[in-house]
Amino acid sequence: MLVKTDKGRDALARRVPELGPRLRSVLIMVDGQRSRAELDQLCAGLGGGADLLEQLLAHGWIAAPEQLAPFRDTVPLKEAQPQGGPQPVPAAGSVPVAEAAPPAPVVSPPLSFVDARRLVVRFINDQVGPPGEALAIRVEACKTAVELRTQLPRIRDALKNHRSAATVQRFDADVVPRLPTH
Repeated sequence: MLVKTDKGRDALARRVPELGPRLRSVLIMVDGQRSRAELDQLCAGLGGGADLLEQLLAHGWIAAPEQLAPFRDTVPLKEAQPQGGPQPVPAAGSVPVAEAAPPAPVVSPPLSFVDARRLVVRFINDQVGPPGEALAIRVEACKTAVELRTQLPRIRDALKNHRSAATVQRFDADVVPRLPTH
């Protein structure tokens, strides 16, 4: 299995010159669910065979999942501490330190229009893949924040149809608040 790297998602969103049409098509198809053999067959249909995958790997636009998350199976320190076990005893004469309050949620300021449009295109490409290409192009054609916001119902429909309601909720929670209003 192969997955897009952050660099690969960024290359799709920014349409970097090194990512020609055939490489872009293959990169869109890399979704972490197709086997390398399936991707090889699809690449052969584009006239490039496994060479296209090798080019994507060489540029760092795709990778094997285990290369992206070497610490994926580790337990975060907070979860690794015993729940009901013995608690550390403060040293004599020390003042106990109050536990820190949980951090306040981070509210990200709205992005510039260009960055917001790029974020929406990246989300569509990552979640919908090749079937979302026409919608991604429509979003890229938006010239103002108002035009971009008029595409939100269409984007939500595509996300719901190709993924799930949970993906729409994630879009509404992570992306929509970052869009400029004007």
